[in-house]
Amino acid sequence: MALPVSLIAAFFNLLSIFSGRVGYDSVSVTLGYVGEMTGHMFPLLLNIFLATYYSSILRLPKPAPISCALASFFIISQQWDFISPVIALPNNFAVALLTAYASCVIIAKINKLRLFNIDKFISTVDSSIQMIVTCVLTLAILTFLSHLFFFIFNQFIQPEITLPELDPTSFYDGLFYEFIRGVLWSVGVNGHNILHMYKTELYDISIANMADWKNLGTDLNIISTNFYDFFTGMGGSGNTISLVLCMLFFAKGKGYRLLAKAALILTIFNINEPILFGIPVIFNPIMIVPFLSVPLVSFMLAYGATAIGLIPPLSEVHSWLLPPIFSGYVSSGGSLSVAIFQLFLILLGMVIYYPFFKVMDKRSVGVDVSSMFRTHVFKDDEVAVKSKLNSFIPSIQDNINAQREVEQLQNSGSFVLYYQPQVDIKSSTVVGFEALIRHEDVQGRVKGPTFLKSFGQLGLLSDVDFWVLEKAISDASEMVNTPNFTISVNVSADTMLRKGFVQSLKQVIDLSDLKYNQVEIEVTEELLIQDEVRTAEVIQEIKAMGVSVALDDFGTGYSSLAYLSRFDFDKIKIDRSLVENLDSERGQSLFDVVVQLGHITQARIVVEGVETVQELDFIQGKGVQFVQGFFFYRPMTKAQILAEHIMPTCSSQTGKKVSSEIEVG
Repeated sequence: MALPVSLIAAFFNLLSIFSGRVGYDSVSVTLGYVGEMTGHMFPLLLNIFLATYYSSILRLPKPAPISCALASFFIISQQWDFISPVIALPNNFAVALLTAYASCVIIAKINKLRLFNIDKFISTVDSSIQMIVTCVLTLAILTFLSHLFFFIFNQFIQPEITLPELDPTSFYDGLFYEFIRGVLWSVGVNGHNILHMYKTELYDISIANMADWKNLGTDLNIISTNFYDFFTGMGGSGNTISLVLCMLFFAKGKGYRLLAKAALILTIFNINEPILFGIPVIFNPIMIVPFLSVPLVSFMLAYGATAIGLIPPLSEVHSWLLPPIFSGYVSSGGSLSVAIFQLFLILLGMVIYYPFFKVMDKRSVGVDVSSMFRTHVFKDDEVAVKSKLNSFIPSIQDNINAQREVEQLQNSGSFVLYYQPQVDIKSSTVVGFEALIRHEDVQGRVKGPTFLKSFGQLGLLSDVDFWVLEKAISDASEMVNTPNFTISVNVSADTMLRKGFVQSLKQVIDLSDLKYNQVEIEVTEELLIQDEVRTAEVIQEIKAMGVSVALDDFGTGYSSLAYLSRFDFDKIKIDRSLVENLDSERGQSLFDVVVQLGHITQARIVVEGVETVQELDFIQGKGVQFVQGFFFYRPMTKAQILAEHIMPTCSSQTGKKVSSEIEVG
């Protein structure tokens, strides 16, 4: 999500350097300031994005976590002297992430205390007061913990730390320097800044050695200031030009190829922040291995090749911005062998990076661009927006298409809930509603739930499910006037298997006027095939608190029959596709078998999609008591249900079709 900031910062820094080289000093200063300022926004955005993500995971209102995360980031950075000397902003990535995570966790703990509970249904004034109290308490806890650790660090840890003295021209010390530099980068710390004293000393030694070589004929040192730039830092630390070329030539995911194309021009000039944060390499245990290995292997090979005379040592000092291959040629005084050796190292780096990148490529299933959505997309409610961070690089084209559809829907109307009544045909009473999400544009036209695929692509399906769950239960509290009434809500596999789902469901019901037995969760075969063991556990937890569980779309999947013996369902919903074939003997026989299987499980059977009197008569003749479909009711809004007084009974005349002005498929 923050990758564009890195690209912009790197691009402006590059423009600043080149404009300074051609004599436009004032322009260079301005562009450099823009680049520095933009680059220093990166840890701030990481802090905000992570706080937004975890507040969604923990189901917290966002203002408190984001405010506390940002404030604590500044406070702790000031205390630990992590404020940048260039721009007065905190610039430590680890602290940015830690403060965001800690703020959300502490607020979640405080929120469980009834005294500090942030209840979204209370008044705005009370909610603001509670949020302020929660923020103050959270910041106090974080500040205290920071002071405590700062004291422990200064008194007991820092005195025991002894930094090694490195010989800039030593093979082993140079190898150690390269390793430490890579380790620092892999956790988001600029290794060049931390180890700048070593590099400064090496620069002075290199200049003096090259002068002695020209004037006195002294042997050149193998390790010089450009040795790291042109052998272990081609494309940036980690020889990441090899990784970019690997992405460009071998990536199967469109997202990786697009990232490689966008970062290539910067990588040619040895700027690699877009790659470090875009794949990412930083904090990524998969990519850290080659990121550390490639420069170490390159260091040893370059040192060995120079020592045995295969290539000459570098004899000139040039800017680290020089592109690979060309840099080796000019810094060695025009030696073609050094340029060819650089090319060899780049190809070898691609070989080392490839198996690790292949793992990343397979896991490229999409990171959402949720920063581009607004929570007011849903009418009268908020859907928490979260980032799907369980993958590493977006399938960008798919995400763009999904983003475009959601934004178009947002701009053209609102998402609303419709309710499909479920009817007891023996007593002609409405015994429940199934909640159905729809989109209604400004002209009043209604669109079915085909857009849910886009939400799934963006990692937002769980948030949609929770919005539907909360709103449906809230609406049902106003519509229900009988204890035997049930509100049914479809829940996706992503939501059902999400940690804490059962507890979140309990909280939603507790905030309503409904009892647990008035809520029903509908699941499909898609959920059952993902993780049978975990699914069985969740179903039992849901049933244990009194909420019923229904198997939706029974008869459409390959393994529906097998699941009847493995899971204990309270209700089985026979899909409309089986009803459509009742005009044939084969279809009737198949329907009869399905009904008998349902009766064996002792679960309540509901037939979906009943539209004609012939279908109803046949179904009733098979002993089925509950149906839903256009024959009785089309899906309706809460306002229509209340206006038409649908509860508690439907038409007393069996077969009378209660019409609705809006048809929803």
